[in-house]
Amino acid sequence: MASDLRFYNEDGQGHIYDEDGREAMAVDEIPSFRLTKLKILQNFIKHTEVDMSGLSEGYDTTMKDAPKKKDRAAEYTKYTPYQREAYIHYAFEKGLTHDESCRLANVNKYTARKWRAEYKSNPDAGVPEKKTNKTGKQRISQLNEQHKDILIRFYDEKPIATIQDGVEALTNSFEGLTIKKTRVAEFMKNECNLSLKSIARNPVQQNSTKTVEARAAWVAEWVAKGIDYHNNCMFVDESCFNVNMTRGRAWSKKGEPAIEETPSTKAVSKTALGAVSSAGVVNVSIREAGNVKRKVAGATKRKAPEDWLNLPKGTTGNHFMQSAVDTVDIMDQFPEMRGYHIVTDNAPIHVHNIVDPIIIRREYIPVYLPPYSPELNSIEQLWKDLKDYVKRDKLEDNETLTSRMMDACEKVTLQNIRNYIQHSINILPKCLNKEPI
Repeated sequence: MASDLRFYNEDGQGHIYDEDGREAMAVDEIPSFRLTKLKILQNFIKHTEVDMSGLSEGYDTTMKDAPKKKDRAAEYTKYTPYQREAYIHYAFEKGLTHDESCRLANVNKYTARKWRAEYKSNPDAGVPEKKTNKTGKQRISQLNEQHKDILIRFYDEKPIATIQDGVEALTNSFEGLTIKKTRVAEFMKNECNLSLKSIARNPVQQNSTKTVEARAAWVAEWVAKGIDYHNNCMFVDESCFNVNMTRGRAWSKKGEPAIEETPSTKAVSKTALGAVSSAGVVNVSIREAGNVKRKVAGATKRKAPEDWLNLPKGTTGNHFMQSAVDTVDIMDQFPEMRGYHIVTDNAPIHVHNIVDPIIIRREYIPVYLPPYSPELNSIEQLWKDLKDYVKRDKLEDNETLTSRMMDACEKVTLQNIRNYIQHSINILPKCLNKEPI
């Protein structure tokens, strides 16, 4: 990791040079790899009962028997047309009271009250009929199994097509067909079993033949080596958060767009680096933005030379290395974690040649997932839940993105994390069977 200490030399004539012999600038900028901890395992354990010794079981959601339904006080009463006619006869033709008419016709007085109101509002309609007996005036649908087949194949090929596109596909396939968009939408929902959902964007390579083969080989190899997601794995990764994160859908008046005002078009972003295991949230930190700037006494103001290296401004391998060191420092305090597999993906900032020696020297095992396999890294589910919490509504005046992220971390329970891990375990058989994920 780069040191913050730098040496400068004066040549005796008032000129100051750095260690590389270049003339020093008035302000020296040093890369910063500072991380601010949001959550560590020690704090997690303080507020959660965690058994570090009993991680030999699976931790899927505990299922309970559903409570038995209470018996109805009485079965639904079906009244005959004769009973309806009898009530109307006694109540209106004989002029008896409501209660007496109900007793003689043997009907419930609350049900009969509806008949009474309906008959009084329109006596010419006769005795009120049972609503479900009425056929209604709904038009017979123009669409049938042939139209259903066309629509299903159309949306299988073009899942992002609109309802209007579906209407056009039908009218182009069936000459003379004219139908409204609302009718097609209703048919798609009720008959085609289609529904509109938020899109999950996966790269094309995620389920390519090469990727599926590599995934199956990886699972077979590491299962044979004794990897156990619940008992000897630490899941490590990073994710980006920004202040403009909001829900993808919102309510608005019909005919008007749903607009959410954001603080700026260029959002303030924070990168979170984290590690979780079946013991809980082990370490979640955020990268502190900005490099360290220091004045160099005696140096003159001048532009940086063209060959001066651009200093990194985003999350780099040094940040990941710092996070990895912080994580194993925490793990060292728990003997039960000795020899754990530290599982992460093949992102460019996960510099193997730098991070692996540190992990191995501390007696842990570095494990790198096959490409395009986020489902196998259980921490991905944690990032999803944290982001859902962050974007639940816009920040209050007394909130910052960092404080909202801290609140989100506090909401994560031990059972949540074990469910994330169980989800990844459930994917392993699919990988071995070379199924897409």
